[in-house]
Amino acid sequence: MIPLHTELTKGDFMARDLHREPFKDSTLAKLNLFRNHLVAWLSVFLGSGMFSGKKIRIFDFFCGPGMDSNGQKGSPLLILEALKGFEQKIRDGNHPVDVYFNDVDVQKVEDLKQNLSDTGHDAGPYQVHIDNKDFFEAFSLLYYEMADSANLLLLDQNGVKFFNTEIFRQIRLLKQTDTLVFVSSSYVRRFRQEPEINKYLKAHKIFVDANTTPYNEVHRVLLEYYRSLVPPGEDYLLAPFSIKSGSNIYGVIFGSNSYRGLEKFLEAAWRMDQVTGEADYDIDREGIAPDQGMFFGMDKPKKVKLFEEKLEASLLDGSLDDTGKIIEFTMRQGFLSSHARGTLKKLIKAGLIDGKITGFGCGSRKHPERIKVVPK
Repeated sequence: MIPLHTELTKGDFMARDLHREPFKDSTLAKLNLFRNHLVAWLSVFLGSGMFSGKKIRIFDFFCGPGMDSNGQKGSPLLILEALKGFEQKIRDGNHPVDVYFNDVDVQKVEDLKQNLSDTGHDAGPYQVHIDNKDFFEAFSLLYYEMADSANLLLLDQNGVKFFNTEIFRQIRLLKQTDTLVFVSSSYVRRFRQEPEINKYLKAHKIFVDANTTPYNEVHRVLLEYYRSLVPPGEDYLLAPFSIKSGSNIYGVIFGSNSYRGLEKFLEAAWRMDQVTGEADYDIDREGIAPDQGMFFGMDKPKKVKLFEEKLEASLLDGSLDDTGKIIEFTMRQGFLSSHARGTLKKLIKAGLIDGKITGFGCGSRKHPERIKVVPK
């Protein structure tokens, strides 16, 4: 089903071993985003009571030893720590919970086992499964385990080969599954002509001319490539978050079939970046600090202005004629319902659109309320 390639790409050769030294700020930013989304994701399935008895499975395919050289918690410890915080809800809801850790490095796996034991995370309201297989082998063996459960997949890779088009296609077939992929976006652009990278990713087509792609936006461009792989009519949702480390830019690609899942990721992203909701640096080079701009009457961020202009035009041409369509449009643009309310209120107050909006949020998709353009 999946080719068991094990060759190293340029990204693999150039990536450092994150766990043999203290985590950099960029790694901490990535872990913070992951932790925030993880807690929000768990709250959907464990906090509402709507999914009683639902199997919960979390897969960390590049787990490492669980902490850095200073004892800073990595993704495995963050996962199990979050689950312990939901222990009562797991028991009350009768949820079977399985956590799968995998790393091709056998020493890191042994270190993880010891670290889990030392910290007391080896026991809890979950079953822990640890292996040290090649990613493609591990993914193939576990793929069918994902069919009947709510899944969170973490692909914290160093290269680009692990999120190839076939893996991406298979992930999109999974229901109730959120996926977070960490990729070395600037390496893809830098080595876009290298054959070993183009085996897995058509980098030479993504970055035809590196000079036409602003360096600070490389991860946005990479995400648009994956978005182009989603066939028309397939409602699969993607969102980026860019992270800078020195002169390099990395990024998280989030994917889900669920608008609720997308909403939870966007909430975590906007909590970290109050200006654009998609980077831990000034991605649009506007010099707007989180405590100024839209909050103190200065110019709004370019991304916000463009969104509001698109939203207003779509409302006035009648293409967004109910609140369900509006919320879908909003989240696909990388925004939350709170970002759309101002435009809605402005157009209603101006008498340009009409509609009784009793509630506006992700739930509007199931209970849409009609919006009408007022004839001139």
